[in-house]
Amino acid sequence: MKQKPTEPGSITRRRTGARRPAKPRPKTVQSSATVDRIIESARQVLLQHGHAAFTTRRVAEAAGITHGNLNYHFLNKRNLLRALISHLLKSYSQRFEAFLSDPNYPLGQDIERMVRWLWTDSISYETTRTFRELWALSLHDPVICRALDDFYDEAMAGVTQILRDARPGTDTAAIELLVHLLAMVSEGGAVLYGTRPERIVPHERILELVPLLIGLIAPELQRPIDENGVAHTDRSSIAVKA
Repeated sequence: MKQKPTEPGSITRRRTGARRPAKPRPKTVQSSATVDRIIESARQVLLQHGHAAFTTRRVAEAAGITHGNLNYHFLNKRNLLRALISHLLKSYSQRFEAFLSDPNYPLGQDIERMVRWLWTDSISYETTRTFRELWALSLHDPVICRALDDFYDEAMAGVTQILRDARPGTDTAAIELLVHLLAMVSEGGAVLYGTRPERIVPHERILELVPLLIGLIAPELQRPIDENGVAHTDRSSIAVKA
């Protein structure tokens, strides 16, 4: 039985200790770029066609790749949608951290800026459509439902932790209550103002409530702090039971 021909030059390289030319690494970069393109295309398909007509073939076509290539990265529609939800979580988390770590705004003002952005983003066309479609999918798919629930839990936990680290002297229960309330208003805004922006109470009026809510529930977040992260004035926030 004949031996398989050896690759030309391979023996010489082994004997002489010569190294093979370093393999370029664009494959990983290309793969990552492909995944990002697939996920963004998935969001666009969800926006344009809705959850009922959302298919991996449509996503592959929108991404400019073959269906087989898409299946190489995502085995099915469910995995793709879970990846989209994870991508949204990462995107929002990065935005939250950017707002809350901006040295140009003291703690309190940066929270207000973040919430104003979040509440405004929640009623934008893309965000409203994206989440409404995902909500609809979650009613029929327990995996997507769990992924969305995890999305909200992780997003709120992330903001809570950032605020706790910045103000260790603030009551954790008060921070958690504030974050949950702000998140609830944000998601409710997508329902009330997402497709009907003109209401009796303008959305701009709702935005004016941001500093009032922070001051009512966790006023320490609006006050100057000492080197230990404790607000200078006495606590006056409402009592919250854990």
